[in-house]
Amino acid sequence: MIAVAIDIGSTWTKGAAFRVDGDAVEILERAARPTTPGNLSEGFFAVLESVARPGAEDAALHYSSSAKGGLAVAAVGLVPEMTVEIGRIAAQSAGAKLTRAFSFHLTRQDIAELEASPPDILLFAGGTDGGNTNYVLANAAAIGRSAIDCEIVYAGNRAAADEVAALLAGKRLRVVDNLMPVFNEPNPDPARDAIRAIFLETIVKGKGLDRIMTATGAAPVPTPFAMLEYTRAIHEYAPGWDSFIVLDMGGATTDVYSVHQELPEPGTILRGLPEPEVKRTVEGDLGMRVSAATAVEAGGAPSGAEAGDGGRDALRAYAGRLAARPEFLPASPDEEQLDAALAGLCVGHACARHVGRLAKVYTPDGEVGVQTGRDLRKVARVIGSGGWLSRAAGFDPAPWFARQPVDARGRAVLFPRRFTYYRDEAGLFPLLANLARAHPRAAALAGVRMLKN
Repeated sequence: MIAVAIDIGSTWTKGAAFRVDGDAVEILERAARPTTPGNLSEGFFAVLESVARPGAEDAALHYSSSAKGGLAVAAVGLVPEMTVEIGRIAAQSAGAKLTRAFSFHLTRQDIAELEASPPDILLFAGGTDGGNTNYVLANAAAIGRSAIDCEIVYAGNRAAADEVAALLAGKRLRVVDNLMPVFNEPNPDPARDAIRAIFLETIVKGKGLDRIMTATGAAPVPTPFAMLEYTRAIHEYAPGWDSFIVLDMGGATTDVYSVHQELPEPGTILRGLPEPEVKRTVEGDLGMRVSAATAVEAGGAPSGAEAGDGGRDALRAYAGRLAARPEFLPASPDEEQLDAALAGLCVGHACARHVGRLAKVYTPDGEVGVQTGRDLRKVARVIGSGGWLSRAAGFDPAPWFARQPVDARGRAVLFPRRFTYYRDEAGLFPLLANLARAHPRAAALAGVRMLKN
């Protein structure tokens, strides 16, 4: 059978027609066009027309969109660390990004900040089922009195749900099951499903996605969610791919996906919420074009040798020019070196935020390790995908991981230590991720088969 997959990215809209026969996948046609931000349907239909083959009018269509950069989610909860972690798990597994987090009582300043710059979604949580409701009800009352204008998903203490609904009666509210009904047992799926529903109901109404839905009869998924599920499919169907990392770097964001089963070493105590086996983080300030300037500031400029003859100043000036020209491709060796330094910053710091930390604590019984987050030191495979990473045959992320052995608090950063780096040379992962929605095994096997190292 023939299937068409299209991904609407922040810079390019890409598509391919595939023939699927059992576990075999053959590429029939490929096309790419600059994304048309004002009306996404223009670039989409240009790609669709290019890859559609005569006689393939009944081909199944699967498409995704990351052109908005992902829905921005602000989380409101109780305990700060819990709020950030459970909010991140729910948001990012749905293809959104956690941009802010508030804990305990919302202050007047917090409310004013949310009024002045509302997120796409306010993820309102707090408390286990049957636990204390004081903070939740006080925050609901404050939000209800405010001028905050955004979608609100309440995923907190079930005992307070009816009162919260009454206090937020004038808002766009959805009530779902608690993110953490029992302490230390996350339940992100209901909130994730609500966030994905909001994506379909709100984002598709803008910028031409609704026209695509009307014309094709098919609905998009967020590209990050499609990639998360594709990472899971590779883990499930590709032999030997039990533990690995995917670095997906675009013009606006750098997403990191990892598959890993946490087995703490002897003498190490795990702190925080249990890590999911398949995890995604998204860094909206680390990107190769739209976010280039913020990537340099967030990542810290590399050494003069890494950035070329002009050093740090040249990289900052170069990054400043890129946001206005997201389609820019380097035309000289100096620009290629600057691109490589920018990519290294994005990859190194995105992965540093994704992996865990290990601190040494001395007790009367001897030294103990305290680990937060996931320990990826033994991961043996890392995949680079996305426009620049797909093209860059000589890039190696290892030196950029090695630049950050410890964090600002002196804790070890749990990067992979010895690994094989693979490249999605054909840039097919976002398209295979769409194909995997109908053919997960075939798409997973095709993806690892096409990798270069």
